[in-house]
Amino acid sequence: MKRKSSIIVRLTSVVIALTMVSCADMFDISSNSVVYEKVNDLGSTADSIYSTLGILHNLQQIADRYIILGEVRGDLVDINDNTKASLRNISEFNFDADNEYLNVRDYYAVINNCNYLIAHMDTTLAHNNKKVMLDEYVAALAVRAWTYLQLAINYGKVPFFTQPIMTVAESEADYPKLDVAEIGAKLIPELLPFVSKDYELPSWTGISNSGGSAQNLFPPLQLVIGDYYLWSQDYQNAWDTYYAYLTKNFDIFANLPTGGETTKFPGLVPLGSGRAYLYDNRSTSPSTMNYGYTSFLNISILGSGSEALMVTPMENSTEDGTVSEVASLFYADENTHQLIGSNLWEEISDKQAYCMGSNDATKPNEFTLYSSKGDQRRETVITEVKDDELEYEMINKFASSTALSPDGRRIAVSRYLIFYRRALVYLRAAEALNCLAEQQGDGEKALQAFSLLKDPFDLLFPIGGENDSYRPYRTDMRRSLLGVHARGCGETYLDTTIYVVNPTAIALYYNYDPEQTITFSDTIHYVEDRIVDELALEMPFEGNRFTDLVRIANHRGAEYLANKVACRKGSENRDETLYNKLLNKENWYLPFK
Repeated sequence: MKRKSSIIVRLTSVVIALTMVSCADMFDISSNSVVYEKVNDLGSTADSIYSTLGILHNLQQIADRYIILGEVRGDLVDINDNTKASLRNISEFNFDADNEYLNVRDYYAVINNCNYLIAHMDTTLAHNNKKVMLDEYVAALAVRAWTYLQLAINYGKVPFFTQPIMTVAESEADYPKLDVAEIGAKLIPELLPFVSKDYELPSWTGISNSGGSAQNLFPPLQLVIGDYYLWSQDYQNAWDTYYAYLTKNFDIFANLPTGGETTKFPGLVPLGSGRAYLYDNRSTSPSTMNYGYTSFLNISILGSGSEALMVTPMENSTEDGTVSEVASLFYADENTHQLIGSNLWEEISDKQAYCMGSNDATKPNEFTLYSSKGDQRRETVITEVKDDELEYEMINKFASSTALSPDGRRIAVSRYLIFYRRALVYLRAAEALNCLAEQQGDGEKALQAFSLLKDPFDLLFPIGGENDSYRPYRTDMRRSLLGVHARGCGETYLDTTIYVVNPTAIALYYNYDPEQTITFSDTIHYVEDRIVDELALEMPFEGNRFTDLVRIANHRGAEYLANKVACRKGSENRDETLYNKLLNKENWYLPFK
């Protein structure tokens, strides 16, 4: 049999098993078995639910790899003496054939089960004039597109097919190998008709560990489309898609204060939660920690108004089903964790300034910068351990609870892994808008992109826009409309000296000669580098970092990525061997096996 068939052939049995699945883990809905013939349409709501639950079970199998492949190759995570060989090799870009994290079979299990559901579901079935299977159908389209996206950004060109593989002969067919842009060109047209929201992603109750509602278990359609546009360098459509999601999302209704009242803004996605310090903490220096930043990344994320937009819940024990190992890789007793935050991540955090407004109500625009405080988000996701012999840090970002390992050590357990959340949408929207500014030579768009990090009010409530009448209440609404950077650095919208876009700030950021002329290209790169810094501050260890760097390097050059990753141990300790390896873009992609 051809080698390529070994990757796909087992899907023949997988698609039958998992679209006819009786789920024994968290997706169990108390049924012994359900059996369908592959020639039949999925002709009832029970059929569609069981089939979709099978797809969610498949997503659990690739959830850890999203984090591991996206972070271990990046610049924010480093290895230590405990790191096992498979992770060490990924970190060093030595991709051996037997590496447990590199097999693509589980990705294609998701895709092929989606293909089966899409091909066989009866979307015409209606009850009370509602097409009762449309929600699950669109969910399958979104999951398939998202999974192909992950494959393509990690492996480069990958076999592409949209019909379910049911026979060995079909598994041996010569499928075209497409990259991200080519796959997007195939899939976006079938997703766009559903953006109008004539459907709702499935929202079942009673699924364990899901907080009651399962709607957040599926990738939002607009965000998948926006990501394809962004990777394809179609920045106008990427920006339009993200902006529409932030301002016209049908699932999110923001309640914002307006002059002593609270007004509902349909479709607005604000960033009002997750501050590293209490908003009203204006003592002589910032000192009181608000752990809400980490708590909003935990179990409370699910449900209406949550930070999380796509979540995969994991089991607490292997007896129940699939358990994530991510938390225990970063957090375990006796200094036995295998992954650590890099020195470069610490540098990026430490060089930030914390901004605090004045206590004097008559001087609302006064502020103080605390350059020694750094970005406080780092402090909320690390645990410092000190005793007579050891002093070290661990990352607690994924630690929902703890459990005993087989050898008796206490390790962290993660009940949820997050793949989309509100802050990420703001940051990707900023990236798209800044790249569009470069394409069009429009400096104003670059300033707007920066505003998504610092103070997005004017962009979200433009003069003359439909919500223009609320502009007088701008001050009242600041708490809910803070920029992403404020989550770790205080009232940054007040800062007029450092966190700004002007020649002085740009020269300071790059350590230029003060007399050097600042060009348009310098401004574009400055805004982009601030966005990349913000991704490091807000989104570390969540699975996006290496692929974010790849996307930026696709237009900035290989040296950009190579230098970032090679400086994990600090900007003054570049790994020249790794740097030279990463100058070759072929080494960015995983071997397809």
